[in-house]
Amino acid sequence: MNSAHLRTHLAEVDWSTLEHAYGDAGDVPGWIGRLTDTETVEESLHELWAAVLHQGTLYDSTTPAMESMASLLGARGSADAESTAWLLLMFADAVHGYEQVEVDDAATATIVRSARESLPRIASLVRPLISDDGSEAAAAALLQAAARTSDSTALDTLSTRASARPAGQVEQACVAALTTLGVDVSAVVADADPGLSMAVTLTRIATGSTDTADLDALVAGWELAVEVAPNIAFGVANLPEWLSEANPTASAHVLAALPTPDETTIAGLVDVVIGSRGNAPAAIRRLLALAALPDAAPETMIAALRQCPATPEVRDSLAALAENVTAGATSAVGSSTFDTDARADAGVALLRAGDSRWARPMAQALLTNPAGRSLMVSTSASGRSALGCALVREHAPSATMLVAGIRQALRREPPADPSRDGAGHLVELLGSWPAESAAAALPEVRELVTVAPTQVTAALAAWDDTAGIDRVREASVAGDASVLLALARLTKDPDDFRRVLDADLRYRESEVLAHWSDRTDPRFLAWCRSLVGAEPATADHQRRDQITALGILGDADPGEAEAGWVVLRGIIDAGRGPIEHAVELVLRWRAEQLLPPELCADVESLLTDLVVTDRKDYNGPIAKAGAVAAVALLDIGLTLPGAPARIVKVVARAVTDRHARNHGLRLAERLTAAPEEVRVAVAKALRALLDRDERFDCSGDIAVEDDRARARLRPIVVALETA
Repeated sequence: MNSAHLRTHLAEVDWSTLEHAYGDAGDVPGWIGRLTDTETVEESLHELWAAVLHQGTLYDSTTPAMESMASLLGARGSADAESTAWLLLMFADAVHGYEQVEVDDAATATIVRSARESLPRIASLVRPLISDDGSEAAAAALLQAAARTSDSTALDTLSTRASARPAGQVEQACVAALTTLGVDVSAVVADADPGLSMAVTLTRIATGSTDTADLDALVAGWELAVEVAPNIAFGVANLPEWLSEANPTASAHVLAALPTPDETTIAGLVDVVIGSRGNAPAAIRRLLALAALPDAAPETMIAALRQCPATPEVRDSLAALAENVTAGATSAVGSSTFDTDARADAGVALLRAGDSRWARPMAQALLTNPAGRSLMVSTSASGRSALGCALVREHAPSATMLVAGIRQALRREPPADPSRDGAGHLVELLGSWPAESAAAALPEVRELVTVAPTQVTAALAAWDDTAGIDRVREASVAGDASVLLALARLTKDPDDFRRVLDADLRYRESEVLAHWSDRTDPRFLAWCRSLVGAEPATADHQRRDQITALGILGDADPGEAEAGWVVLRGIIDAGRGPIEHAVELVLRWRAEQLLPPELCADVESLLTDLVVTDRKDYNGPIAKAGAVAAVALLDIGLTLPGAPARIVKVVARAVTDRHARNHGLRLAERLTAAPEEVRVAVAKALRALLDRDERFDCSGDIAVEDDRARARLRPIVVALETA
């Protein structure tokens, strides 16, 4: 495509009326135009990916941008044909992803429909590339399948290229596309080309086949399949991961049957556990069998089993594997490195499961690992946290052996890189325990006051260690607000408390609100009013502080409740962040009769509106808002508004949302006393969620949290069904 034709094509769209992730889409034509230049193509592709397909999101500019790129690519005008073709496949993948979920928003539904309708046009535009060689030709073939086209020209083009010999990447993509489209390819593969045959087998499995012959062929030809898989499907990083997502049933069978599984295969088995409730038991059995082998790598198997539901067998295996770990390791993410110890990971997993054996491997890691004070532990499939932080979040109880391990870790030399030193987090953990439980570690904690002054002084204050006042006072000279607050907590001196307010309190507001002693102090109350301000804050943590401050002000002067209602109402009405705390406070004010009748009526009206009308953020409807409001209405003795279908949506949306699940479960529990029509409809929806193969979305280890959620949900569903 020459530059004149490209400009004409782009001019057909009024880009200034469209938007992408960063606003006005008027810059899109320029990016597309620069795809023809070898010096600017890489940057332009990145800009297009980031703006019009940001994290897989579709915008009204996405479809015209992709069609323009397809037109350029089909005319062989892109300076990087391969990357341009794969960006188009990313678009098709995003469209199919949207089609798998419910879209409530009419504008979004229109965008998705338009994008879906564009796929056959895009497939037609790039079809000429199929006669070429290279990844862009293979991508063009896969786009025919992504478009779900039955166009005879497309099928003829794919069949002709699939029959070419010697067969390679493009031919494999063509036969995969034909198989996906339901075309009989037996004549094409009649010569038994192994790559083409494997392409057909993989595609059948990807589209749902669990036929024994296909599965056996994949097991027997696994090494060949590893080579072929990236050619027949979009985004195959590794075969086990892709297989587990595409067909968990097949994956569980195949990965369990491989005679010599490697780390990638083990990770694939974990993906089966995470992605499929029904196929998880078979995958877990295989993982347990692998863990029991004499030559099993304990670190690898602990990393796998800690992501599995905590059955007795899994817990026993974790405890046994941890006994075989004798040293820590170093891991890397990008350019960052951190210290790990599989014993600590096993300990966290056992702690989450309520298994009393958790403390032993944790203590062993701290006692024997030279990097004990800087250990990071796994908290999700891909996330890690400082050991002390993770144990605080899990509300780890104290244990004598664990205190001994922490003391040993704190006595070790700090890491060369101060940013890797987790001593402060370990001190924070000690400070979360009663003074008598952590008393043995007091000497080590005091010695770290210059290393981690915030955590050390907070721990000393929590333990009421008046003998350490001089150390804390010396540390407070630097003017750190947290240290000044710790000093005031120890001395109980009002003047020391007031000095806190003279310090820089940014990001320390929550600490001050939590630990201020005299909540009638006029200066403190004035500071609380300054926190509240006249409107809801922007950040959620600031909104939490506003709510806390409003509660303190209302306790000090009942008139402050009515004055603060405007801010509190704004927080509730937005539906996001700490809405549950805001609702809890307003219900307390209502019960204490701190609000006049007209504001009480406004409260009820607002809560009703939250139930029947979605509040939204950039991710869509906020699931927590409706559930929190519904529970509040029931708490004050009112009936839920809206039709049964709306109540079902509020409950189901909250139960399936990781941030709102507890509120959804609370609401479901309360509905056992609801009218039969509502109760039956909610029970049916929740039963479907219990019985489906897909796990609940979770913030940590998916299978573990899903198992917990289902354990809590089952009796609720039974109660609804039998009430």
